Amino acid sequence: MATGSVNYKRTFKEIRKTLLLSLSEGQRTINEISTSSHINWKTVDNHLIHLAGRGLVKEVLNSSYVRIYELTPEGKDFIMCNVSNKIKIKDNKKNAIIKTTNIIVL
Repeated sequence: MATGSVNYKRTFKEIRKTLLLSLSEGQRTINEISTSSHINWKTVDNHLIHLAGRGLVKEVLNSSYVRIYELTPEGKDFIMCNVSNKIKIKDNKKNAIIKTTNIIVL
């Protein structure tokens, strides 16, 4: 992201806030979070690991093809207290069919 002609690098705090806000829309894959937040998928992956360690997000599906995350109750409280109490947090769930050879996210 650039601000004027000066390159701007987001802080860890800003990146993690962006990821939490993305997950306030409901369950999402790493790729969906990356696309909506304009953050590289590997950066998203690393920060989700950190946020999971803090108990703010949890992995609800892990396969060799896709990983799906959602906010925990602590994560929802964190957003309401530290980001904005006006944010509407949705509990949209992903529907996934797991087969032995692949996973289809609906």
